[in-house]
Amino acid sequence: MGRAPWYERGPYVVDKVMADGICKDLLRYFRASPPRPRSYQGIVDLSKRHCDYVEVPSPENVRIDEIVANQVNELFNVRSQTLMNQPLLIYRYSKGVGFVTHHDEVTDIELDRSVHNGQPVLAGDITTVLFLNHPDEYVGGALCFEKPALELRPSRGTLVAFPATREFMHSVEPIEEGERYTLLGRRAVVGII
Repeated sequence: MGRAPWYERGPYVVDKVMADGICKDLLRYFRASPPRPRSYQGIVDLSKRHCDYVEVPSPENVRIDEIVANQVNELFNVRSQTLMNQPLLIYRYSKGVGFVTHHDEVTDIELDRSVHNGQPVLAGDITTVLFLNHPDEYVGGALCFEKPALELRPSRGTLVAFPATREFMHSVEPIEEGERYTLLGRRAVVGII
């Protein structure tokens, strides 16, 4: 019996994918940039998601892609790539509401609303989340999956990767103290290995 197809695998958790220095550089960049509130299904609603973001500049996208690509390709047995004109986003979750249970498959509602609200739409087949700070810097904020049931508070530099499909429902628990920073990206599957 063979392995499950890539879109049924995960979530994968890989420690120490990104060096501390790169994580700290990204945090400095976030703090020096004006953040924007992040939407849920194209609407900023702090009762469903209390988060702001900054887009990562192109040169950094390339450097991070080199780090993430090999991990994702090996884990899912695919060839993947970033999507053209789709930035990586640094998310900051502050004290308050985290993010309600959701999936990462792009919806028509989100696409329609993005035309008018300026929110980036992250399409793609595989979601990648890199944790930029340590879990002892905040209380709460676990990344929770429904199936399989998981509650994750990984260390700095850890990669969590999973298919961006309706089967991988997940949420972020509310932050009780401190701030949680992650780097979110999506990858397109362009071939099977």
